[in-house]
Amino acid sequence: MAIKNLRVTVEEVRGFCDMPMRPGDYFELRSGALVFPQGGRFCMWAMQSVMPFLPARQRATDDPNDWVPRVERFICPDPDGGVVMKIEVIDDDGSVTAAPGTSALSSAKAAVPLANAKRLVADPLKCTGCRACELVCSYTHFKEYLPHQAHIQIVTDDEACTDTPMTCHQCGHAKCLAACQFGAISRHESGGILIDTQACTGCGACAAACPFTAMKLRNGKASVCDLCLGKPACIERCPTGALSLRSLKGKGE
Repeated sequence: MAIKNLRVTVEEVRGFCDMPMRPGDYFELRSGALVFPQGGRFCMWAMQSVMPFLPARQRATDDPNDWVPRVERFICPDPDGGVVMKIEVIDDDGSVTAAPGTSALSSAKAAVPLANAKRLVADPLKCTGCRACELVCSYTHFKEYLPHQAHIQIVTDDEACTDTPMTCHQCGHAKCLAACQFGAISRHESGGILIDTQACTGCGACAAACPFTAMKLRNGKASVCDLCLGKPACIERCPTGALSLRSLKGKGE
């Protein structure tokens, strides 16, 4: 049985990692050796959570009853970190071997590094629930004041007395983009997700792939936050400064 080479890459950091781990950090397992890029490092606790699985993944078969090849992601056990790691099979030259049923084009596009990419983040402690962000978003994109159509939504927790703006996370490796088999989803240099409504078939694969339910189908087409191509109207309109942009590479500006 051939032993596969593997690469473990940080796909997303959902919380605060004090090492810090950043999207794009990786190590490789070649035969029985761990290989790090020059100057690279990887959190021991994150690595420990994934290491027991790797030998089995190296020996995974194409048997449809073998569940091991279908497991692609692990999350660091630190509840404050939320470091998501993706496991990929690689060739000897380091190129990724496409998983069965995966569009090579979509996978490549989903992982394109964006030097200046940002994500929209919210501070629920500053949010007053005024919903001005919803109004300006719906008008900016649809020329109507329809809060339920906005790409950003305020979620109210009456017991905790909090209002939290929820929107697309502009994931470093966007699952919605990788799921689209029609080339209808791409990324703007700002990090925003773009939808080609002409190419979109409304199949819903992107919405099903989104782990944050941010991708929606509106009028039979995919719809999601595009960061207003780098100048989010919601940030400009928020009266309390509860919204801001942060770099996909780290903790923020």
